[in-house]
Amino acid sequence: MNNSPIPPRSTDFPVSFQSSDKFRHLHFTGRLAQLSLIVFTATLLLSASFLQPAFAERKPVAFGLVGGLTGASFWGDQVKEFNMAVWPTTGFTLALHLPVFLGLETDLLYVSKSGSILTYAGGYPQPNVLTLHGLEMPLLLKVTAPTGSEVTPIFFAGPSVAYFFKKDSYADIVAIDTGGTVQAITGKPLIAKDDLVDFDYSFCFGGGVEWGLGSFQIRFNLGQNSLDKTKRVDVKTAVVAIMAGFIF
Repeated sequence: MNNSPIPPRSTDFPVSFQSSDKFRHLHFTGRLAQLSLIVFTATLLLSASFLQPAFAERKPVAFGLVGGLTGASFWGDQVKEFNMAVWPTTGFTLALHLPVFLGLETDLLYVSKSGSILTYAGGYPQPNVLTLHGLEMPLLLKVTAPTGSEVTPIFFAGPSVAYFFKKDSYADIVAIDTGGTVQAITGKPLIAKDDLVDFDYSFCFGGGVEWGLGSFQIRFNLGQNSLDKTKRVDVKTAVVAIMAGFIF
């Protein structure tokens, strides 16, 4: 790969670029994850809807499985443009139902907060790809609306922490110089791989419905710490999740 300086932007040729094989693999993996998790989520919904009693007794302590899709992106001072990546999420949930309408919920989830941030170098678009796979554990205060009906609305909020067991960061494009020659250029990542944090602290909130022993939720996670250990750049995670599950 040529690491020569970025050529001046041509006015005689249309600027074209494509991300490297790594970036295309990230996009392709996200598509496969989306298709597989649609099937998985549909299975969970059918199990919760048809295989469990509709008016199951509300257990004081409930253990179950959850799964769904997440859309990972970023926010912060250095985030002007980004691409949202779709990933699977799945794991276990434990709920403690307190008297009346209050409860606590904690989960152990596999999550991916990978995505890309678009910056510019020498006039060329440069996608900065961040690969972040980890385990996340939120602690949520849950409020169950006392409707007395089969389908019960729920609302929840609380802190969450994720540990990244796989991290990577790179930025590279393919550009066309003034002579029409295609050059592969390795750019400088927005955050170096060695500077990526191990833990992501976020605030989780959302809502959904519960029926019988099944549930359907929409969650939002906003990262509270920069992904850069050095604090040189301000880039935080932003994730929306659609999840379904059932308890035993």
